[in-house]
Amino acid sequence: MINKISLLLFLFLPQLLFSQIFKEKYITEANEFCTNWLSNLNNKNYSEAYNGFHEKVKLNSDSLSSCNAFAQLMEEFGALKSRKIDTTFFQSNIEELGDGFYVFIKYSSYYKKIDLCEEYIIVGQNDQLKWKILRYDFSHKNNELNNDKESSN
Repeated sequence: MINKISLLLFLFLPQLLFSQIFKEKYITEANEFCTNWLSNLNNKNYSEAYNGFHEKVKLNSDSLSSCNAFAQLMEEFGALKSRKIDTTFFQSNIEELGDGFYVFIKYSSYYKKIDLCEEYIIVGQNDQLKWKILRYDFSHKNNELNNDKESSN
């Protein structure tokens, strides 16, 4: 009985270890890609940021309107003061997108005009095994609303 358990462990443990190693590798690569992508966004390299979009995203957005939206967003946020990664995880399937390599990343960012902005990115590998942005989203408290409440008291 012990021999059978040992044999099973011997056969399946390496697969589990390699699987975990590859997940960590994908997360590291995706983090590096997202850091560069966000740097392009923060440094007004909007065309480079647009080029970081996955083809599936580009089907529904053109470069001019995306670059204008980036410029408006960065004007609203102001200069980046700091950013840290809160959460990352790997997933091999997303509903509506199917099987693939996907990494979800959540950042806590501080901008000149925004005290705390949570930024969310989903990246996936394209057909050339390059990481590309599938979704960028954010949430923050509106400082203007807070200032209006304080001034009305």
